[in-house]
Amino acid sequence: MNDAFRAAAVPWIAGCALAASAQAPPAPDSAVHVEKVEVTGTNIKRLDTETGLPVTVVTRRDIERSGAVTAAEMLDKVSAVNAGGFSLAQGLGNGATPGLAAVSLRGLGSNNTLVLLNGRRLSNYAFNATGGGTVNLNQIPLAAVDRIEVLKDGASAIYGTDAIGGVVNFILRKDYHGAEFSAYGTDVQRGGGDTRKYSATFGFGDIREDRFNVLAFLDYQRDSALGASQRAFASTGIRPDLGIAGISLNTVPANIRIGRNRYNASAARGCAPSVGSYQVNPANGAPLSSQPFCVYDFTSVLEIYPPSERKGLFTRAAWQIGADTLAFAEYHLSRNAITFAASETPVADFTGLGLIYYPAGGPYYPTSITLPDGSVIRPTGNLRISWRLRPAGLRRDRIDTDEDRLVAGFEGAFWGWDYSTAFSRGTSKAKDSYIDGYVRESSLGQALATGLVNVFSTARQNPEAQALIDASKIFGVVRDSDARVTSFDGKASRELFDTRNGPVAVAIGFDRRKEEIEERPQEVLYSGDILGGGGPLPPTTHAERTITSFFAELNVPVLHDLEAQLAFRHDQFSDFGGSFNPKVALRWTPATAMLFRASFGTGFRAPTLSDLFLPPAAGFTGNIRSDPLRCSGDAPIGDFVSPDECANNLPARVGGNPALQPEKSRQWTFGAVFEPSAGTSLGLDYWTIRRRNTINVVSEDAIFGAFAVADPLSAGGRFVRQPRAPGGGCVGDQDVPTPADVPCAIDYVRALIENSGKYNVSGIDVSAGWRFSRPAIGTVTLRAEGTYFLRYRFQLQTDGSYFDNAGSSTDANGVIARWRHYAALNWQRGPWDATLGHTFILGARDDDIDGFPTRRVGSYETWDLQGTWSGWKGLKVTLGVRNLFDRDPPASRQGHTFQVGYDPRYADPRGRTFYAGLKYAFR
Repeated sequence: MNDAFRAAAVPWIAGCALAASAQAPPAPDSAVHVEKVEVTGTNIKRLDTETGLPVTVVTRRDIERSGAVTAAEMLDKVSAVNAGGFSLAQGLGNGATPGLAAVSLRGLGSNNTLVLLNGRRLSNYAFNATGGGTVNLNQIPLAAVDRIEVLKDGASAIYGTDAIGGVVNFILRKDYHGAEFSAYGTDVQRGGGDTRKYSATFGFGDIREDRFNVLAFLDYQRDSALGASQRAFASTGIRPDLGIAGISLNTVPANIRIGRNRYNASAARGCAPSVGSYQVNPANGAPLSSQPFCVYDFTSVLEIYPPSERKGLFTRAAWQIGADTLAFAEYHLSRNAITFAASETPVADFTGLGLIYYPAGGPYYPTSITLPDGSVIRPTGNLRISWRLRPAGLRRDRIDTDEDRLVAGFEGAFWGWDYSTAFSRGTSKAKDSYIDGYVRESSLGQALATGLVNVFSTARQNPEAQALIDASKIFGVVRDSDARVTSFDGKASRELFDTRNGPVAVAIGFDRRKEEIEERPQEVLYSGDILGGGGPLPPTTHAERTITSFFAELNVPVLHDLEAQLAFRHDQFSDFGGSFNPKVALRWTPATAMLFRASFGTGFRAPTLSDLFLPPAAGFTGNIRSDPLRCSGDAPIGDFVSPDECANNLPARVGGNPALQPEKSRQWTFGAVFEPSAGTSLGLDYWTIRRRNTINVVSEDAIFGAFAVADPLSAGGRFVRQPRAPGGGCVGDQDVPTPADVPCAIDYVRALIENSGKYNVSGIDVSAGWRFSRPAIGTVTLRAEGTYFLRYRFQLQTDGSYFDNAGSSTDANGVIARWRHYAALNWQRGPWDATLGHTFILGARDDDIDGFPTRRVGSYETWDLQGTWSGWKGLKVTLGVRNLFDRDPPASRQGHTFQVGYDPRYADPRGRTFYAGLKYAFR
């Protein structure tokens, strides 16, 4: 047995052994009044919580024992959450979704996971240029959460059409009186990424005695930055051992372009490593001392975790206005500010408009350049340059998000029906402000044309040149977006009649909601006058839709030990017509300690407003790419081809697509739960999801691979090429016209959201629980949950072939680990409580790179240890350590993020982290 599987098996072997040997004493007989509760996965209140659908319940105690401080961190410990598709909850979004922390069940993407707060919807995240339908977990106040219920089965018939992957329902405290204050802080051993968090809870009134309750939760959190340079595994993008080079041709000192070649005056001296300028092969980062130009290691200046500040408020008031009627109102507000730092602005003439150059006759003009082989070249005329604007500093954005929701309604009983109805309105507002490093292309072009800015040196600019650079900077809000959802809903349930096998129960309900988005780029964005911005954005976009839904559910006791759940939902979209989705679930209990369950359902996800109408965001390809028709490998095929077209970050656009069609799915589950003895349980569930018309952004690997191979001219319309010039050649040609028999250069890569092929995903969930209690020893509990992917196959719109993603990493979905689990062993006696947690993700095949052998990303595991003491009334002291053995992320050559050398969706880069918490409660 290898180390990876041994590590994965340890908690499960231990759990099963304990379960088999447990001899816990039987609970004493007592009369217990059990109230009906509503469980995620059904609208019918019931006495027991185990339904025909697999649900993971994370209790308040589980949250406290985990050491997690955000909702995102807590969900990373649920095995059904897979890291594929930028879904690691630790993440802070990619370039198109800054400030976002999202969750993806079954690796199907965050837009296939429905996130609820107290059973009702939240607004989608305002900044979501790569597809809508994603809720920002940063707005969830974890200190106020009573429990989290994760329905690991599609629930389109119960909750909505976008629940193909499953549902995450955060249920907040609803009846609290007293006051509670807490403080929490971390100390990351190797520096960077520390957290300080403070929260307060207030509540007064008792529903049963005073007929009212008012409560409020306040939350404040500040996170410090973690720079890539602070971790050896992430400090450089030049990794020839992995076959990758996260580098740029825009460097310091500047490269100059003469004809089809690049040169650098410092190349003969080995470039300038002290400022991140190196002499390496751009394809794989291998040292190449004969190369006449330099490259820039932009990875070294990135921040793995940006600094952030989060403020949260949740309030709830409830009034018992009659024997069977409760009026309630809830309001929550979350304000987050995150500052991102990107590498310095790349300065290059990508557009061919001649705006960026160093003038002939300038005081720093290199009249001769000695190359590494000893030869000398003598430039003439204005010089086309590829420079890194270090004098302007790092490009820094501040993302400010305000997300709130108001809910007001009634719940209770009427004529034998349990009912709930409410009005709600949720908003997500986001602003992107430039605070440093960004410059106007026109202004900087004029500054460089004076010749006063020295682009051929690593030294500081003189005051006059620095003033010209500073005058070209852009400050202030450049993008402002809103997303809103307004709804009115109601549902009611009751037992219709009794049969000899039990009561028949029914639930009916409706939901009427309006969704809106508004995108307001400021003038500087839609003018396109941002150096390196990739071109203009369209001005304000506003879109809206209404959805009217009706749903019904019936629980039928077919036999005394067999229960059937029948449900359907009809959704009427103002823009996509109607959709009918049924669901059938069976629950069989042949013995008290044995339960079998099965379910079948269909799903339907209409494209969101962002999917359809979000204006294209201009930028560049994330990886080094080459035009397949104008480059031979990574070299130009002739003097008419600019070197910028080969082995470079090409211009790209990502945005909405009005031609999208809805996704549709079918899903099945089969499972069993056993309780061989008191306090012991074992669970096993098989699940499969088949989705077609998948809505996503087709990956760069697919565009430059499968699509470009089938159609190298346009890659199925995804390469938008420059037009032909009236006098011959192509628009944008510089020195030599493009011959008539050669296509024009790629103007930009069109990577819009589109419908791709089918997904066929299946796996097995395993769970184990054990509890043992003795007065002399205390109470020991073990809880473990794991997920194994049997299959994760998907198609692209080419020949219909399937790609296998289970146990591997792909550009389309990221890492889909075959197996991941979380296990927690807890001991509690008197005022003492200790928990040992184990997280494990099985290794996967790494990204494939032409010319390099297949490799694996190693398995990743962490052990967390926490202890608490609550010996004084109202006081609780917590000490803990995350990643006890200081495990580094395994090396990876993934190219899906700007962080290089490891996969940030797969592992936590902070390393060993000590933390302490203090809580005091007044009751």
